[in-house]
Amino acid sequence: MYTEPKFLAMKETSKFKRLAELLRVIILQLGDDVPRARREFETYAEWLHLPESERLVGKNQAQMIDLYKTFRTRAGLGFERDIYLEQEPGDREVANEKPIPFAVLVHNLRSAFNVGSIIRSTDCFGLEGVHLSGYSCGPDHVTVKSAARGCQEWIPIKRWDDPFECIKYHRENGYEIIALETGEDIPSINDVKWPEKGLIVLGNEELGIAPEIMEQATMKVTIPMAGRKASMNVAGAFAIMAFCLRSAHCAKA
Repeated sequence: MYTEPKFLAMKETSKFKRLAELLRVIILQLGDDVPRARREFETYAEWLHLPESERLVGKNQAQMIDLYKTFRTRAGLGFERDIYLEQEPGDREVANEKPIPFAVLVHNLRSAFNVGSIIRSTDCFGLEGVHLSGYSCGPDHVTVKSAARGCQEWIPIKRWDDPFECIKYHRENGYEIIALETGEDIPSINDVKWPEKGLIVLGNEELGIAPEIMEQATMKVTIPMAGRKASMNVAGAFAIMAFCLRSAHCAKA
């Protein structure tokens, strides 16, 4: 964060570029940086004596995106694709391959960006659908749409009031319930034999899968970490697992 004299001494375009950068972090809910970005934004807004219409208080997502547009324009910049663009040039009218019989249950994910990324990976690796429960954001959320890049328009997405009903439905229809979690006692994703059908269960970014849901799993897998960190982003972990499932399916064909 800049000091007040240094920030006020910057060119006008640089000031608004910084405000836009902070808004981008807030809009896309980029992890632990969001609270810091909010504080920094409000500090700069106070120094610049910005009107209430250009502050964060009381703004919903759509209004913050409009404000982002305003500051990007004042900075002499265009609009970033990951904020606005849903369907991209080059997207196909139909999928390259048929979906494989694996779906994902996204329960209590805090980040709308993670939810959107999971929807996009579901399309990219040809899984059959996304199930949402708890406080996971839905496909109409602006950040979900931004991260999903239009995939929310064609990927089957269903909201469940009770995650156990989703699990019960899939178990009764022959799906293994596969918990993707961390833990030294959980088999590596490299060493398991994948079932014919499965429901992948993902949990909260910080707390993981709730114990009562974990008890419903008929299969548990983890992604081994080679570095010092014990875990990785849930959307990234899901993408790795989805790729493994698609690769295993192609190997059988």
